[in-house]
This record gives sequence, structure tokens and C-alpha cells, in this order.
Amino acid sequence: MTGLMEESLLFWALNGTPQPPLLCTAAEEEALLTGYLITSGRVASHAQILQTEQQGAVWQVTVAGEVLPAVPLPEQLTAIPPNESGFRLPLRELTQLCDEVMAADHGAGLHAVLLSDGERTVTGADIGRHNALDKAVGKAVAAGMDLHRTSLCTTARISLEFFVKAARAGIPVLATRKQIGSLSAARGEMLHITVCRIGSKPACLSAKERVY
Repeated sequence: MTGLMEESLLFWALNGTPQPPLLCTAAEEEALLTGYLITSGRVASHAQILQTEQQGAVWQVTVAGEVLPAVPLPEQLTAIPPNESGFRLPLRELTQLCDEVMAADHGAGLHAVLLSDGERTVTGADIGRHNALDKAVGKAVAAGMDLHRTSLCTTARISLEFFVKAARAGIPVLATRKQIGSLSAARGEMLHITVCRIGSKPACLSAKERVY
């Protein structure tokens, strides 16, 4: 049957301990797992991730140092420090990036995320918008990009959970042509993160001085 979303269960283990499988698009699994560990706060730094390799049907991830447990969303909110990177960019550049991610061929049912530091750009695509973010973060880390000096554009709405994942990665500017959750805007004000809705009349919320 045509027009079906390609779904897959990604089975993985962390330091030999099986983890709940991830429902995703079967591609770029290493980037997805790297990004997931960062945006979920399971590791304090991407430098802790020593190896990611597929062994049979299971991906094995080896991490050095302390691995933090998964925690409920309210606890995650209190653990994120304000973003003090000082990163800024012109609104016209952010608009161009949003146009670029919206124009991409995302396939059946896929969301896309674009991360840019002004010189380099990486993208992630997946049936889940959170997974798309994780894939983009994983690629950015592999490329040596400083996430604290990047802007993110997505084809999806920016909900609180999506916002928290991006904030954990240290991304200071988030933009979409879709909707922005009220809690995301409020938390952006607290964490000095700009959240923008790019439309006929762009609206930048929270740390407005990051976009000019």
C-alpha cells in the first residue's frame, strides 16, 4: 500500500542495560541516539558518549561517567540553566532558514528540523518531531557545531516538551511556521531563549533581542 509512514522500533541498550525502544523512522540511528541522550539530559556532555554501534538487532551505546536517570517534565524544567550564550541573528536569516526547512521534501508524514550556526547547516527528519530534533542535534555534535550558537527551525509546532529538549541542548533560538505553546513562550522568557512564529507578521517571543 502506498502513502504509509515507515515506522520502526529502535532497540538499544545503554552501557549494556536495555532501554525502552524508540518509535522512529529507520535512518540515522546513531545521530538519533546521540541527540536523545543530550536532549533528554541523560548525559551532561556529548563527550561522555564513547561509542554507538549496532550489534545484531540492538544498538549498543557506551557512555563514560554518570548517566542520569530519565525524570518527569516538571523536574526537567528546574534543571535547565538560562542560556547566556549571547547569540544573535537577523530576522531575515531566520526567515530564510524556515523557508528552507519548509521547502524540503519530508516524505510521507515526516517532520523536519534544521539547525544552523550561520556557516553550517544540518537537518533531521522523522515521523516524530522530537526524533527529528534529536537527529539534527546528533548531526550537529558530530560536525563540531557549538549548539549554544545555533538557531533551530522546524516544520512542527513548538510544544513545551519540544522546547525543553532544545533548551537542554543549549539552542538559544527556536522558530516555526506552525504554532507555539504558551508554556514554551513563558519558559523561554525565564531561560533567555527566543521562540519565534514566522508568518506574514513574524512574532518573536521571550528573549527578543536575540533576533533583530
